[in-house]
Amino acid sequence: MRHIFNFLMISGVLLGIIFIIATQFSKNGKDKSIIYLNLVVAFLMLNNLQACLLETLFTNAPFFIQRLQIPWYVLIFPSFYIFLIHYLKIEKKVSSYVYISFGLFILEVGIRIVLIPYFYNENKSLFIAKYAQIEEIVNASYSIYLFINAILILFKYSELYQQVLAFDNLKWLKNFMFIGSIVILMWVCAILLNLDKTMNPQIFIYYPLRLSSTSLLYWISYQGFYNYSLMTERIQLRKTIAVDEKNKSSIPNSNHVEENKFQQIRTYIEKNKRFRDPTFSLEKLASEMKISTSKLSHLINQESGYNFSDYINYLRVEKAKKYLIKSNYSTYTVVAIGLECGFNSKSTFYTAFKKFTNVTPSEFKEKHTSLLS
Repeated sequence: MRHIFNFLMISGVLLGIIFIIATQFSKNGKDKSIIYLNLVVAFLMLNNLQACLLETLFTNAPFFIQRLQIPWYVLIFPSFYIFLIHYLKIEKKVSSYVYISFGLFILEVGIRIVLIPYFYNENKSLFIAKYAQIEEIVNASYSIYLFINAILILFKYSELYQQVLAFDNLKWLKNFMFIGSIVILMWVCAILLNLDKTMNPQIFIYYPLRLSSTSLLYWISYQGFYNYSLMTERIQLRKTIAVDEKNKSSIPNSNHVEENKFQQIRTYIEKNKRFRDPTFSLEKLASEMKISTSKLSHLINQESGYNFSDYINYLRVEKAKKYLIKSNYSTYTVVAIGLECGFNSKSTFYTAFKKFTNVTPSEFKEKHTSLLS
């Protein structure tokens, strides 16, 4: 069992190295959000590597070394917290605790240096063990404090990052907080179960914690990189769309034909870009147009042949088709275009696109790109 666990931890270290290299050399690799995200992986990787080496190659290491390992783990969640506030673009609105976090790490390393004279003094083993136990409690308390702060930011103070919510609903971060609370509870339980085992703590109690926390942190690191890259792309894409539409609006429209009620509704939706709102609903449109939902639903169904949801998706797909084949949008990913057209996920975009065109967005883009080349 221990061999399997150590194999998984070493595999995680190798995965971490690959992740850091890949993200650091990406186009967003120099952004602070990505740098701190990579620090999460780096500190996790160093902590796991250190633990694995002590359990495999250095099983006979002195008591001092076994109990006073370099406290890389104390920097894992602070690094994630700093990534979070940079991702939400609120680093100037809330404290990052960066100096406190790295100061705590330096202090704990300094204490180890001060305690070096106890390295060969077995009579001080109990003192070392008690200090290590207290240190872990302090580090856990600090991590929990930052975790609670992160929860408050995400769930209570959304007004701080409204500009980010226009591009990301943060569901992936909220899911992380939910699962992360379970992992932290496991950490607290591990500490409590070892309170009366100061000299010989049960290491195996930490195995589920280390495995679950490692898996969760690698998952959130991937999600963080993916969603950050997607968000920055969407911000740039929205600017490109705005310029494109501004140029179009400068062209005078000579068509003064009086519109019927359905045409007025369609014009309103397109002119105000309402279909780009992922939460746009029949009730919202009815309220904005000052018409009953039943009458509006009947009108859309009768004139377009679609129900409301399909009609809005049809408009989104039509807009996406234009962006997919235009040369000045060729550098943007298919997913970014789909999300900017109002779809709330890659899967819903692909499903709706195929429903109306019988091909996926990628196939559509590839086909029209080859025709133009």
